[in-house]
Order: sequence, then structure tokens, then C-alpha cells
Amino acid sequence: MENAKPILTSLPTGYYPTKTSGLVNTALQNHFQKVIGSLLYLMLGTQPDISFAVTQLAHYIANPSQDHLNRVYYICNYLVSTQNYALVYKGDSKLRVYACIDSNWTSNPDNHKLQIGYYVMITRGVFSWVSKT
Repeated sequence: MENAKPILTSLPTGYYPTKTSGLVNTALQNHFQKVIGSLLYLMLGTQPDISFAVTQLAHYIANPSQDHLNRVYYICNYLVSTQNYALVYKGDSKLRVYACIDSNWTSNPDNHKLQIGYYVMITRGVFSWVSKT
């Protein structure tokens, strides 16, 4: 991953994974499950910014496609690109609280479930966020 191309988002804009038809490729499935499992662990421990992308791809763990695996690698490239990022709370700024929320009802073509997310910032640092389907 040393030669990874810099990426600024955890998934490409407008990308939505789709179901795989056909038989399960067990070699692909095993590799996909290992990488997704590692990303889930990383997401819960230290990288909440990848939670939406990882959970979207984790839905396809039973029968992943090569495209799903490529998007998992895309997330890995994003992690390499952002390894020096950090949350910084500036104590010298005036205490301000900002909150944003967004939702989308029809963005997932497979199930049309509601996707919602929000974040709350204080002194220019995010301290609370949620992204769920």
C-alpha cells in the first residue's frame, strides 16, 4: 500500500454497491470477509470516518463480487491517504456548536432503505456522528 494513489473519500461519489448474481466464488468470498472484518475492527476502534463505506459493503459479505473487493481496496487506499489526519480541538476559539444532518430515501437501488447521518462539531472538531441505514 506504499504506492497507493491518494484518495480523499472512503468511497467514490455516487457509488452504490449492487447484489451479485450467480454462484459464490469462495476464494473471493474468504478474502473479502477477511478484509471487511479487519476494516470493521479498525472502524470501531480508531476510524469512524469509514463506517458508512464499510457497513455498506459488509451487506454483501455472503456473495461479494470483484467490484465489491475493489471498493474495499479503495477504502484501504483512503486509509493510507489519510493516515496523518487527526481531530484537532482548538482551545483558543470561542465555544461554538455546529450540527448537520442529512438523509436520503432512494439512493440505494437494491432496497430503497432510508440512509441518515449527522455530525456535531464543537470548536471546529467533530465529537459526535452517526451514519446508518
